[in-house]
Formats: sequence, structure tokens, C-alpha cells
Amino acid sequence: MKPDLTDFVILSGFLGSGKTTLLSEFLAQGADDGTAVIVNDIGEVNIDGAILAVHDGVPMATLGNGCVCCSLINDLQFTVESLIASRRATTGKAFSRIVLECSGLSDPGAVMRGLSALSSHGMRVRVVTTYAANNQVSRDDFPLLAAQVCGAHTVVVTKLDLCEEAQRAHALAEINVLAPLSHRVVEQDRGRRATAAFLDSTSAAPVCMDPAMTRVGLPGSHARVKAFTLSWDTPLEWQAFSDWMENVAGYLEGRLLRVKGILRIANCADGVLVQGVGQHFDPPARIVAHAPRSQIVIITVDTDAKTLLSIPSNLPPPAVSSLSSTTSPGEVGFRFTRPLLLFPTR
Repeated sequence: MKPDLTDFVILSGFLGSGKTTLLSEFLAQGADDGTAVIVNDIGEVNIDGAILAVHDGVPMATLGNGCVCCSLINDLQFTVESLIASRRATTGKAFSRIVLECSGLSDPGAVMRGLSALSSHGMRVRVVTTYAANNQVSRDDFPLLAAQVCGAHTVVVTKLDLCEEAQRAHALAEINVLAPLSHRVVEQDRGRRATAAFLDSTSAAPVCMDPAMTRVGLPGSHARVKAFTLSWDTPLEWQAFSDWMENVAGYLEGRLLRVKGILRIANCADGVLVQGVGQHFDPPARIVAHAPRSQIVIITVDTDAKTLLSIPSNLPPPAVSSLSSTTSPGEVGFRFTRPLLLFPTR
């Protein structure tokens, strides 16, 4: 009998969007003793850790005075290893879940890449991002907000009690543009909201291509983010797709926010699910559902269709549609870097 896998939840969200409140509400409901928490705070004084420490019996570690997606990534790996080892030594069991509350300045894609060193533990990694309904993020801060929301498997709308209906509707429209692939939690009750955020497995379901993804020019305020849907009617060669995806990651670098799709691969009876956050990609997985065609959604910032289609590929030309707020303001150059090995070749 295979052991249960540990869920590793990266709790992301912009400054003041309610991450600590959401996690505190979850722990207050008597989360089982299989939950551990790691808190990252930028400053020297870990305020969030102090708030969460009131929940007795929850193993907790803090990573302070730095950002977990860059300067503290090695500390994160050591901390996770230590928590896992301590749990096994005392109970002989694995954690049900480990929750990493990132600072408001963290990029979840970079955190996921840093976790690759822990792949031997076989944890299921997912990103939960809080998005304040009364959010007023400046344009200078927008790229970080986009990375946090676009990289989420689940987006939790917070501060619903502090906004008017028009603000709520605007927030949902923003999320629809920034995170069309994500599961959304829009719940006024704090307890149910926390449960849905950390226990709901809906976000692990195979992607469903929303018909809205075929519409071009959705009105909105975030002109810099675009979601491209690429489709192929004929079966694809896996190696050609893998090579192209590595080229996409190498060309776009930080402008690549999210990838998710189901492929029809030559000589494979099942559909193949591919997904990634930033430049971190999950291993491809077969799904039972037959894929009549290949469809993949690529969410980018400051990238147009011409740039995406100019990336070297041995695939047949795809049909392309895009969902964006408005035309992207100008073209941004890119530089080629050595492609990353994102997928196994066999």
C-alpha cells in the first residue's frame, strides 16, 4: 500500500491581502495534527509567525529577514527536511500538509523551482493565492501581483466584507483575466473559505478549456497580461513539444506566468496533462479522458502572439486565440538562455 502523499501548500498573495488571516482561520478550526506551518516574513520581526503561534500543537518554523523565493531558498529546503525528519522520528508518519506562508513580495514560481531539491519526498505542491476584493495595486507593483495570481492553482477572494458589490464584480473580472485556469474560492464565511482554500481538491482536477478563452480583447485594466490558447487538430510528437516548451521557457523567462493544457500525443491513447508555474513544470501525467485535439493555455506578461509564435518549434503551426484586457503597450525584447530540462525525454 502506497503511503499518503504530503500536500505542500504555497500560500501566496500581495501585501495585506489576508494570507495570515486565512491560515489562522484554518488552524482555528482544529486542523489535524498532521499540519505543519512555515512562515516567511521580510522584516527582522516575524509578526505573522507571532500571530499564528497562538495555535497550540501545530509544528511551526519561521524564515525571517529575507524572501523565501530568493535569499532564503536554501533555508527553506533545510527547514522542510527538518520538519519531515522530526515528524517521522516522533510519529512514524508523514504530515498531511505543510503550509508555507510566503511574504507578500514572494514569487510562487520561484519558490516552486526551489522545491525541486525536495522532489524525493514526492509531495503534491500547489499554490493558493489570496486576492483582496478591495485591491488597489499600483502599476509598478503589477508584475508581482500578476505572477502571484497567474501562478495559483486556487485563488481565494478576501476582504469581501470591506467592499461594495461593484468592487467585488471588478475583482472577479480581474481574476478571470489574470487566472483563467485557477479554481476560485468566493466565500463570505471565513471558516468555509479557509476550508475550501486548504482542503478542497477541486484545483487538482484536469483543466477544462473555458469557451471564454477564445474571445479576444476582453475589457479591463491589465493590458500587460495575455492568455494564449494554442490548438492542434493532429497528434503531436512528444519530443517536438517538449523541445518547444523548453524554448518557450528559455525565451520568455520571467514573462512566462502559467502553462496548462491537455495534449493529444502520437501513439498515446490517453490525453497528456501538462502544467507549469513560471519556469517550474510538473511531470507530464496521463489522464483517462481521450483528447480529440491538443489545447494548451499559456499566460504571459508583456508578450504578444507574434513573439510567442517566433520561438523555434518543430511542431505544426497551431491555431491561436488570445484573451487579454487590451493591446499590450509596446514590444519588450527578450534574450535567449540555455533551455531548462522541463520534461523527461522518456
